[in-house]
Amino acid sequence: NDKPLIPDSRVTTTVENNKYTIVVKDLRPEEDEGVYTLKSDHLVLDTPSISIVPEEKKPQNETVTIEEEETITVAPQIEKREIETYKTETEMPVQEVDETSTITLTIEKSQNTTTKDVVLLKNGEELKPSDHVKITSISPTTTEVQIVKVKPEDEGDYTVEVKGVEQPLVRLIVHPKPVVRQEMQLPKTQFNEKETLTIVCQFDATPEEPFILLHNDKPIVADSRVTTTVENNKYTIVVNDLRPEEDEGVYTLKSDHLILDTPSISIVPEEKKSQTETVTIEEIVTVVPQEEQPRTVTQQEEEVTEITEKKQPQEQIETPIQEVEETTTVTMTVELPQGTTHKDIILLRDNERVKPSDHIQITQTSTTTTEIQINKAKPEDQGVYTVIIDNKQQPLVQLKVIPKPVTRQTMDIPQTTFNEGETLTIKCQFDSAPEETFQFFRNEISLIPNDRISTTVKNNTYIIEVKNLKPK
Repeated sequence: NDKPLIPDSRVTTTVENNKYTIVVKDLRPEEDEGVYTLKSDHLVLDTPSISIVPEEKKPQNETVTIEEEETITVAPQIEKREIETYKTETEMPVQEVDETSTITLTIEKSQNTTTKDVVLLKNGEELKPSDHVKITSISPTTTEVQIVKVKPEDEGDYTVEVKGVEQPLVRLIVHPKPVVRQEMQLPKTQFNEKETLTIVCQFDATPEEPFILLHNDKPIVADSRVTTTVENNKYTIVVNDLRPEEDEGVYTLKSDHLILDTPSISIVPEEKKSQTETVTIEEIVTVVPQEEQPRTVTQQEEEVTEITEKKQPQEQIETPIQEVEETTTVTMTVELPQGTTHKDIILLRDNERVKPSDHIQITQTSTTTTEIQINKAKPEDQGVYTVIIDNKQQPLVQLKVIPKPVTRQTMDIPQTTFNEGETLTIKCQFDSAPEETFQFFRNEISLIPNDRISTTVKNNTYIIEVKNLKPK
């Protein structure tokens, strides 16, 4: 009842590894009634309200034991007259549980009663044994009823009929488990006709609930182009020879309480595909400039401004548009006249010169070919790219960069409350080396190592250690 529990001769509390136990002996009405709670900073676990029947009012035939699962024991009466008295004096015990919990009910019966003589009823209708509701004889006088992983439709009043006499068991209230919906991250969402789409979803452990595979909310039917496989913790969907419209849309893994959607998949028809575009993530645009006498780099640089000011009207320059996701590598190939080197090429973005760097590389790949590569494109790389060769400005590509979403997650750590002077160690290990580098922060401010604080990176493991912890 929101007050600290103080152990005494009747009340004991124990903590053993991961198990917390409260035992209250010799229960007393009012004094021991109410809600028992385990409370931490960020998790509060309450029992349902406990009620205690005074000794003089307690039914002779009912015993209640609370364990990890609720166990309710009912002893049947022999005479119908006595049962009718029981039913008028005894209230149906109420048990509230979360969906997917397993409930166990124990029925005590007379020595000569068999399991076949025990009929389980829900809301007055017979409930036959199944894999979901099991009725098992565990001793000559005891039968156990188990509802495995309860569902909302299991809610109701449960009674048992023994040799024609009906007795109350429990009124079950089921709290539905929330359905979580998440979006899967894919390397790209736009494909060309006849390419192959592969979706792989791997879980850390075997999912408790099975998944069904959907396309636009309809079950996926495997055929000569479409295959679905489940191997241990990995679900895979492969669609070969992609077709516009037919294969477009959202692909989904769906269980009772978890729904995983892909972003919407789009497919570019073959007749609309740029002839200079490859079918890989790298997009290649080839430009063939007119043959003229080569000029020196100095001559070209002096004329960049003049050329950009006198550039051809927009309608005369058709610039192919290319959309890529952030971190995609974009490759453009420029064909040169004989005798021209890659040093004679000036690259422009939105009519401003872009100099070669580790991020944007200009490399001669043959005597007549130069390759321009933008490594792991960023949103700021977006713009219209052109090249100047021999005093002529030629279009390359209008690049559109779709920002990659930022994912924010909370790490699970064993404890969040520490004593002053203790050591805090935070370890984050990845399955493989992260593609991007990480920085260390505390309260959004960069973490600076000192004599108490250290940060280390070993292979795929990032570690923060703070010794001699200080409040605030």
